[in-house]
Amino acid sequence: MMAALYAFSRAVTPTVPAWAIVLEGVALGCLVGWIASRRDALDAQRLQQVVEALSERNFESRARLSSLGQLGDLGRSLDSLADRLATGEKKKLSRKDRLRTILDAMAEAVMVTDSRGYITLTNEVLTDLVGFEAEGKTATEAIRHPDFHHAIEEAQEGFSSLLEIEIDGVGGSHRRVLRASVSPLRSRQGVVTVFHDVTAERGADQVRRDFVANAGHELRTPLTAIRGFAETLREGAIHDPESALGFLDVIVRHARRLQSLVDDLADLSRFEGEELELELTPVSAGALVDEVVRGLEAPSKAKGLTVACTGLDEAPPVMAEERALEQVMVNLVDNAIKYTPEGGEVRVDVTAKERDVLIEVANTGPGISAKHLPRVFERFYRVDAGRSRELGGTGLGLSIVKHLVAKIGGGITVDSDADWTRFRLLVPRADSSKSDTYVSPS
Repeated sequence: MMAALYAFSRAVTPTVPAWAIVLEGVALGCLVGWIASRRDALDAQRLQQVVEALSERNFESRARLSSLGQLGDLGRSLDSLADRLATGEKKKLSRKDRLRTILDAMAEAVMVTDSRGYITLTNEVLTDLVGFEAEGKTATEAIRHPDFHHAIEEAQEGFSSLLEIEIDGVGGSHRRVLRASVSPLRSRQGVVTVFHDVTAERGADQVRRDFVANAGHELRTPLTAIRGFAETLREGAIHDPESALGFLDVIVRHARRLQSLVDDLADLSRFEGEELELELTPVSAGALVDEVVRGLEAPSKAKGLTVACTGLDEAPPVMAEERALEQVMVNLVDNAIKYTPEGGEVRVDVTAKERDVLIEVANTGPGISAKHLPRVFERFYRVDAGRSRELGGTGLGLSIVKHLVAKIGGGITVDSDADWTRFRLLVPRADSSKSDTYVSPS
């Protein structure tokens, strides 16, 4: 190169000294070398930036070097590697999105932890269950229960387990009962737990147990009395006409109570069934209430009660099944009469609302304490069990009322203070938009 430069300079400028030509060549060589080294430095810097981006899982960065030589080849190889990594990451994210979509569609809560116990994957059900985003936290932070913590430790050792735990509800809600299936991942790289919320199932089990216990108790009382007095008669009391007549009266009274209890149980079973559908037709609310109150005049007069009705003539027709609504009103008015002290007052007010008719049955008396109000519609629940049995109650009347009201598409509430107890029944008006069907929801 230097020889060619010297020959070219001699041809162009023959008078320039040789040393000047040599100096020009050295300067030009230095300039070319500096440009080449600067380009290589910039290429190396760009390669370093791409490597750092890839190490931080940023697969969109590229070197895009156009130069030849080893650095250019290295840049193109690095870009090819970045392309493959980006494609793999997109597939991985796509699979994770599909997995998360599947998990979020599940009814069960899912938690996946790594080998250190940190949560790496969850679904929306688990988030709703614990009340916060659990990914990144430990399993013991998400579910605080010693039995669950022990199950996680066993799963990390390779052992699966199935357990039931009870945890606090989110936002002050009722406690939740969870069935947890805890299993190790392959090669013990973590643990997967699937939670089934069995709160409703356990609640239903408890209701069934309570129902069987309460029904047995209610049936045992009259049966014991009937058997006891019958055995007494058989052992000779039948020959004492006066005593025998009294014993027979007791037997008849308890037999009637037993019959009433069995009838109420049959009604309740029928009304609770989802297959039961009531044919809803327009019913005169005022006329029905008037008929019910008149039919219960005898017991109210026997206690010297004042029974007042208002709004009967102005009440519009309601959409209901007449016999069902009549049974509801008989239960409510009869209860009001039974639990009103002698000389007290019972009021039945009928008021037309925009879409419903409000029927309020109120009575004076000691009232119902606040702790009992949420449970008055439960089967066999009594505020005063002794007094209820004394008055002939089976403990099922208000439960029957609740189911019948639901079948006709209405609603019922109760409130009480020191002087009055009020049951408020809402029934859809026949001319409202709520009454566009003649079949009740089951």
